[in-house]
Amino acid sequence: MKKFEVNQGFPQFQSFLQGFNRRWFASNCEVVYLCQTTRDVEIALEEAISLYGGNVKIKSGGHCYENFVFNEETKAIIDITSLNDVGLDPQKGYYLGSGGSNWSSFTTLFNTFGKVLPSGSCYSVGLGGHISGGGYGLLSRLHGLTVDWLTGVELVVKETNSKPAHTIYVSKESTGAEQDLFWAQCGGGGGNFGVITKYFFRELPEAPAKAYISAYSFDWTDVRVQELGMLLSWFADFSRREDNWNQFGLLKLNHQSAEEINLTIQTAIDKDEVSYDLHDQSMKRLSKELRDILPHNIPRKPIIGYGAYLPYCMGSNDNLYTYYEATQTLNLSGPNQYGKYKSAYMRKNFSNEDVEIIFKHLTKEPDNLALNQSLLQIDSYGGKINTFDSTATPIPQRDSIFKLQYQSYWSEEKNASVCLKWIRDFYTDIYKEYGCVPDPNHDSSSNVDGCYYNYPDSDLNDIVGLEGAMHLYFLENLDRLKSTKQQWDPNNYFNSAQSIPLQ
Repeated sequence: MKKFEVNQGFPQFQSFLQGFNRRWFASNCEVVYLCQTTRDVEIALEEAISLYGGNVKIKSGGHCYENFVFNEETKAIIDITSLNDVGLDPQKGYYLGSGGSNWSSFTTLFNTFGKVLPSGSCYSVGLGGHISGGGYGLLSRLHGLTVDWLTGVELVVKETNSKPAHTIYVSKESTGAEQDLFWAQCGGGGGNFGVITKYFFRELPEAPAKAYISAYSFDWTDVRVQELGMLLSWFADFSRREDNWNQFGLLKLNHQSAEEINLTIQTAIDKDEVSYDLHDQSMKRLSKELRDILPHNIPRKPIIGYGAYLPYCMGSNDNLYTYYEATQTLNLSGPNQYGKYKSAYMRKNFSNEDVEIIFKHLTKEPDNLALNQSLLQIDSYGGKINTFDSTATPIPQRDSIFKLQYQSYWSEEKNASVCLKWIRDFYTDIYKEYGCVPDPNHDSSSNVDGCYYNYPDSDLNDIVGLEGAMHLYFLENLDRLKSTKQQWDPNNYFNSAQSIPLQ
């Protein structure tokens, strides 16, 4: 047995078989490789393929929404959470171990270098999947996606049965097949081409000095279809603006059983004191615009969903923090629960029919179950993200104003069927004219623009098949990803229900 190998004889073994989503458990897993070094990964990958064939999975933070890692077929898991070093290489730039988390990487980059990565706001999400799937967060409208800054990747690959697993470094300067491999890591997802061990960034944005967090709640008793439509129109205008890239908004359309709709806006402030006065003027106008639509208050309840937090400790709607403190305030992953998620991108505002459908499903009350942990979260998008070409990275959605995440959580397994039916009915209803998915090929209005690969949804396979699902994630970039897969993983060692297909 390797020193970094654990099995059922170890007391901690069961804890390695489940991730953030309690729906999934690797009940037949025989071994977990707790890799400490890149060499450990090479040894583990070689042995796992030899002993378990295609039933090898890679774990970083364990936040995959679907059962791509934790399922009944999984026999071996390569756990890379100990590959979490952060530093500065004199030639390659800042580096982050793929086993690190959003929070651990933030604290080191911020404290040691005064830099930030435009990455997610859920502290325990692992960098391995987050960055390779595209990665975005509260600074992305200002600085772009995480992968827009990525310049190099270290990963362990195994191209053929006869060639041993080995470590390779690919970068923006690579050519030929290696250039394709680097490009594929910039949004083509983890667990598709190899085991990523380290990310490199030649430059990174300077950390903001401070940040405002502005939080508003709207009582569901005041909301009708008309007010909901006006609020969504206001948010679309907010997301389209060219003068507010330093602001990121999260509109949480919670189910009415949660009693409130929530809007949170983070505003990053640099060292220029003039920014404070400008912000005060801007937020006074914003508050009035919102109040003209609906009465608003300071949120009185914990804000639900992925990245929940407790806003009722705030003294007012608009509060100034040091940037470190602001990141702590919004950097929460929420409790481990059962959950289901779906996603979509939008280039324009919702239609009147969309608003009616949203209102219908957010006010639908199933028998004997409150959906107070179910919501449609709408993130403001665009800004710097949309200055990149659609083929610059595998992420093709570069002209959207909204990124949508449909979410439903439940704490008891017995409630699964009701919550799953609610979110599936909601999704297929709102996209029924496009084939029950946000397929831009079936949208004559050029509004919907596919789905986000880091919010995987296996239901898409049932609706449009694997090829159709992968098209929704990658659109015109799928063919290049498939050819890269053929080059670097022709035996499909790295596979899941939604991995890049070989053909």
